[in-house]
Amino acid sequence: MNISNVSPEALVMSTLQQRDTQVHLEAQIGLVKQAREAEGAAVMSLLNSVPALQPSGSLGNNVNVMV
Repeated sequence: MNISNVSPEALVMSTLQQRDTQVHLEAQIGLVKQAREAEGAAVMSLLNSVPALQPSGSLGNNVNVMV
C-alpha cells in the first residue's frame, strides 16, 4: 500500500479518531457490564428474599392407593 500521497496530518487525525472510537466502545462495554451485574444482583436479592417453603406434617408422605 502506497501512503506517500497521504499527508502526515491526515494519518495522525485518522489514528486519533480510531483511538477515540475505541475508547468510546470500551466505555460503552464497561457500562453494559455494570448494568448486567446490577441486574444480576437485583435478581439474586429478590430470589433470596423469598422464604423457603418448609414441609408441613405428613404432607407428601401418605399415598392414597384406593381408587
